[in-house]
Amino acid sequence: MGKVQIITIAFASLFLIQVVYYSSRNKLRDKQAFLWFLMAFIGIFIAVCLDWFNKIAALLGVAYMPALIFTIAFLVVLNILIYQSVTLSDHQEKIKTLVQEIAYLKHELEEYQRKGEKDESH
Repeated sequence: MGKVQIITIAFASLFLIQVVYYSSRNKLRDKQAFLWFLMAFIGIFIAVCLDWFNKIAALLGVAYMPALIFTIAFLVVLNILIYQSVTLSDHQEKIKTLVQEIAYLKHELEEYQRKGEKDESH
């Protein structure tokens, strides 16, 4: 096991510890925590199996194996960003609906209170 592999395993393990820390502090919801645990374990797997990735890179015709890993990681991060954007859009729509419902209920309450004040004055 070379220096690069040891350093990569160390960083992937630190990432896993960070995910465990945020998950234990309830900073990550279950769904997101699972996704990041999966990413951390994949990182550790890749770090342990660097020789295997060298063979895959050679089969694919990629001369520099880290370029293959970087490309795969880039695509994974893009997919995570798209997923987060979709989730954010969904939450924005729900917030908009909730604000509209609260405004309507507030209006109804004010109408009810005005009607009650008119009835008391007669």
